[in-house]
Amino acid sequence: MAATVVLALIGASVAMATAALDRGPRVRAVTGDAALAVSQRDLTLTLRTDQPLDDSSLEGLRIEPEAPADMEIDGAAVRVRFTGLLAFDTAYRIVAPELRSRATGARSTLDYAFTTPPATVTVLERAGLFDRADDTPDRVVRHDLSRGTETTLLAAPRIQEYAGTPDGVVALVVDGDGSARLQTVDGAGVEGTLPTPGRGDVRLLRASADAGRIGYVFTGPAADGTAEYTNALFIADPGAPDAAPRAVIGIDGLPLRTDAWFFVPGTSYLVAESADRSLVLVDATGVAPPRALGQLGDLRGILPGTTSVVVSSDAATSVLDLTNGSVDVVPGAPAATSTLQSLVLTPDAFLTWDASAVTRSTPEDAASVLATAPGGERLQEVCVSASGRHVAAGSVPDGASIDGYPARADRVGRSTRIVDAESGAVVAEVRGTRPDWCA
Repeated sequence: MAATVVLALIGASVAMATAALDRGPRVRAVTGDAALAVSQRDLTLTLRTDQPLDDSSLEGLRIEPEAPADMEIDGAAVRVRFTGLLAFDTAYRIVAPELRSRATGARSTLDYAFTTPPATVTVLERAGLFDRADDTPDRVVRHDLSRGTETTLLAAPRIQEYAGTPDGVVALVVDGDGSARLQTVDGAGVEGTLPTPGRGDVRLLRASADAGRIGYVFTGPAADGTAEYTNALFIADPGAPDAAPRAVIGIDGLPLRTDAWFFVPGTSYLVAESADRSLVLVDATGVAPPRALGQLGDLRGILPGTTSVVVSSDAATSVLDLTNGSVDVVPGAPAATSTLQSLVLTPDAFLTWDASAVTRSTPEDAASVLATAPGGERLQEVCVSASGRHVAAGSVPDGASIDGYPARADRVGRSTRIVDAESGAVVAEVRGTRPDWCA
């Protein structure tokens, strides 16, 4: 009886092994976040298979609908690097009609589907003056530009600023007595609070889904009275609400003081301009030590769709590539000494604006007006989306009063128009201020 059972098991094992040999390669894991391909160029998706692939598997490999990409077979993996940006709110397929096992020659078909996220913009809608008598809350509202819908992410009495977290939003809420707290809400609508280093001024609030962290600049005494901070950069983990925020340590071993800093998209890093005007690259998770990047000028922001940063000196505005350290001048872009307000869109395209109009310029083409202020209003803020595809132009009515918020005060009645960054076509008009694109 025992021998019969053993023989049966052996037979089953042989049958399973034979079936495995006859079966073509299958995808066992996918690395890379396709959702980021709408805002980050050169994003790579790796489809890992359970068998090494023959090079002939590349034949017929395609993306539907068509999208610019470099594709290769690398051992037991299909690598797809999107060289451009994918369309918003679109269903894509990566199709290989015939994956072939290098070892057995067995064949199979690959059909990997994913859908890109819609284009969105989040704004802060303030309910009026800071010292208003009623309790009408301010709101953080996300607008779906692809579908024309809106969602209130968070409502609170007085919101100074906010930032999107990996699964929700964090906002700096100011009470009537001037005290402030960091209020969070996750994707399920569960609200919470995050501790701050002490009672003091919190500003330049930012968040990164890639790093899983939020950060802000703090000025004031530590809660335990052991330290006094001035413009010190702090990092916190919204996933660990009971953990104390951590001061970012600079090259000199002291808390990093900054008035300009940004998370680097697609990484766990941030870049900051220190008090001596030098740039520092910092691992937001605290694992790697900080790296000095040098004194290259004022830190202006992140070049849309890249991991490069924009800097301005008295001589020129340039792009610093964090992957190789190269610095390239943006031709014609205003330098730090210019009175023009400006933004860099690409290595050779930039925006300038005043109270009445936004102008797009490139070395090859004549400057063109991208957007103008509505009648009876003036432009107050202009910023570009992370993908570089859209521009937010915020305007206020002439003669509008200041809302009186203790920090980042704004004009009452402000609205924002979203326009295409190349054509200037109006995509949407929304109430509110401080779009999440505007750092």
